[in-house]
Amino acid sequence: MKWITRTASLFRLLFRKQRLEDQLDDEVRACFDLLTDRYRAQGMSPSEARRAARVEFEGTEQVKEQVRDARVGAGVESLLRDLRYAIRALGRSKGFTAVTVITLALGFGVNTAIFSVVYAVLLRPLPYAQPEQLALIWSNFHSSGPRAPSSGPIVREIQQRSRLLQEVAGIWVGTGTFTGEANPEQVKVASVTTNFLSMLGVKPAVGRVFLPEEKFGGRPAIVISYGLWQRRFGGDPNIAGKGIPFQGASLTILGVMPQDFQLHFPQDSNVPPIVDAYVPFGDLARFPRTLYYIRMLARMKPGVTAAQAQEDLNSVAAQVRATYTEYSAENLTFEVAPLQRDTTREIRPTLIALFAGAGLVLLICCVNSANLLLARATGRRKEIAVRASLGASNGRIVRQLLVEGFVLCTVAGTVGVALGWLALKALLQLQPDYLARLGNVGLNAPVLAFMAVAAILSVLLIGLAPSLESFKFDLIESLRDGGRTSQTPARRGLRAALIVSEVTLGFILVVGAGLMIRTFEKIQQVRPGFEPQRLLTFEIDLPGSRYRNDVARAQFVKDWEQQLAAIPGVESVGAISHLPLDDYPNWYSPYRPEGVSENESAALLADHRAVTIGYLRAMQTRLLEGRYFDDRDRNSGQRVVIVDESLARSTWPGQSAVGKKIETEHFSNGGFKPGWTEVVGVVEHIRHHSISKQLRGEIYIPFEQSSRPHLSYVLRTRVEPLSLADPVRDLLRQRDRDLALSKLRPMTMYMDRAKSPARFTAVLAAIFGALALVLAAIGIYGVVHYSVSRRTHEMGVRMALGASASDVLRLVLREGLVLTAIGMALGLAGALAVSRSLQGLIYGISSVDPLTYAAALLVIAAAAILGCWRPARLAARSNPLDTIRTE
Repeated sequence: MKWITRTASLFRLLFRKQRLEDQLDDEVRACFDLLTDRYRAQGMSPSEARRAARVEFEGTEQVKEQVRDARVGAGVESLLRDLRYAIRALGRSKGFTAVTVITLALGFGVNTAIFSVVYAVLLRPLPYAQPEQLALIWSNFHSSGPRAPSSGPIVREIQQRSRLLQEVAGIWVGTGTFTGEANPEQVKVASVTTNFLSMLGVKPAVGRVFLPEEKFGGRPAIVISYGLWQRRFGGDPNIAGKGIPFQGASLTILGVMPQDFQLHFPQDSNVPPIVDAYVPFGDLARFPRTLYYIRMLARMKPGVTAAQAQEDLNSVAAQVRATYTEYSAENLTFEVAPLQRDTTREIRPTLIALFAGAGLVLLICCVNSANLLLARATGRRKEIAVRASLGASNGRIVRQLLVEGFVLCTVAGTVGVALGWLALKALLQLQPDYLARLGNVGLNAPVLAFMAVAAILSVLLIGLAPSLESFKFDLIESLRDGGRTSQTPARRGLRAALIVSEVTLGFILVVGAGLMIRTFEKIQQVRPGFEPQRLLTFEIDLPGSRYRNDVARAQFVKDWEQQLAAIPGVESVGAISHLPLDDYPNWYSPYRPEGVSENESAALLADHRAVTIGYLRAMQTRLLEGRYFDDRDRNSGQRVVIVDESLARSTWPGQSAVGKKIETEHFSNGGFKPGWTEVVGVVEHIRHHSISKQLRGEIYIPFEQSSRPHLSYVLRTRVEPLSLADPVRDLLRQRDRDLALSKLRPMTMYMDRAKSPARFTAVLAAIFGALALVLAAIGIYGVVHYSVSRRTHEMGVRMALGASASDVLRLVLREGLVLTAIGMALGLAGALAVSRSLQGLIYGISSVDPLTYAAALLVIAAAAILGCWRPARLAARSNPLDTIRTE
């Protein structure tokens, strides 16, 4: 109850001005009542007495305002005087001030950097018109599972049948090649419905975007990005309306998107943030009903919630299933996901965990500073006693201590924001690709407002302990002993509680950091299913205008691989339709083992990959059973496939997969067709999507039996991979001047990018854990050192009575280590609870990993011993006679 009362008194100080005004109003009313009573005593009626009192009281309002202004002015002057005194007092204790400011600045800096990222990625609205109305619509199929793309007819059906969606648009991102006078350039190209760009509400930098009602006939149109406009067309202001060669055809440029325009879609949508060009879809109703590749984006009508839109689309799905047998067999449903929430779905747990860690660091900093201020307040007992003896009230003393805390937090906050800005610059160097919005990170008004609130709360937190301490002293005893009174159990208990809480929070942080570091260590050890070293990769897109059929594409690929293999330094060559760990749209479909009905196989999904004969050898993917592809597996040969160990184990458990028959999807002459194939080999699983996650099994199809126009090449080299970049470019220029290479990079670059999320989290967690260790050691040192300095007389008496130096050493160490043990016990319970919430971020270990917890116990204990050792040695080395004499 006393704590509640004292805390309330601190808050009442903040409203001193209003309290003074209320008191003044009470005094004025009392004076008026006295005058009225005096006139009534003279025989006047009540109304006459009030009129007479008013006449005599003329000018009272003016007097009241003058008195109020004088009192408020005095209050402001008193506050300024407290501020000047606080600055002088802190200036006299330069060591204490420096340590406290640095401690708090570290906490503020960490939180500035992390909150800048959290705000930019999770909280800032997307840069579109009314972004809260935008939602993704995912299709759920019986055969291909949840969060699947849709077909053109499905998009059209929703456009026509939905009652609560204002607009529905679609997008698919592939590649294309610009040709012409300049060097050919392969770029990311998005095929979109004509209302897609206008629905986002973004104004183009030049020209216009597609109109929703627009139909494109003989000369299709294109909208290009600002970056492409600058690098390929020199920023020509008259670019709108001009024709450009693209993929063997001529397109009219309608407009240029703004410089900072990005697409914000979730990672599993295969829609990258930067797209170089946009072309319109044709008539959606004429697309195959079961060709699922379009990502849908919708704008809900004003006032419509996601839940209401979901109910509306449930009804639409029922209507579509009743109309089309294909969708009825697939049990088609739709899922509405608000765009902002879905875009940050995968990164949100990581950022929330990091933000919580930063908050714990700040809390530890505040506890540490509170301990320092508490020790300083106890050392100033004589000063406080003198102020009290001269008439200062408890509230006046508390205000002075809070003002000192305000000065410390203001200076620390300023330094912390500067440190946070520097830390943010370093943080951006570690950013993983999925933090696409990190380009918007900075010290903006919301970040500064957050830090101001954090500083105010820190003032109250670090000022509370010394303020409460100021109530706990005997005036006569403090004046007589000069502030060197012995510590009471209550005082020792408060400091002990602060140290225990600091160790507890530090232990939780160290465990969290250890789990993240161990996760990164495990990811580093993962074999992705191939050998990434000395592997050069690049992409080529074969335009259908010149490579119109499977035979033309197969002949080009065969000749091109022979030329690449002849380059000095090349060991082996291969190509695949979808390179591992790349962002090219995925190709996955059902497969059907022999003897399994179509209905039973609907849930059997696998990633399908078209590969050239030398691909698996060039990647050094281990062959586990059977054989690799060879010249027998060209287009004229028997249809065959190679499967990975994951699919073989799940489909034929305990049996050999070689020789088994499965029905798989093949790409031929622009369409997908199912066909029966024979399994001729089993290879190790390649992690195509993520280093830390194993999704579907994989089926590899010979390229000539499923020829895709887009291919990613891999060259196994005997030399540095990038040293072959120029020879590869020159060779392609000689082969076909209208083809372009893109993504010419070593495979290790993809590996680094895939590991960057774990590295990002591990580095930040390690920094938080290191800060927690250092702060815990400093906090324990400060409290034990202060305790020893206040008990010098006791130590002297003990040694005079026969206690040895080792006895005193053990006494002091025991005091610090007991508090540490209690803190670690509480921290262990807290870490066990918190680590469960980190399970989604952990890979290869358990959330209760014994090695991590053992390491945390050891490093916290080491930090405690380090913090206790020097004060204990000083106490053990002291001369008992000198100690007693000084007392």
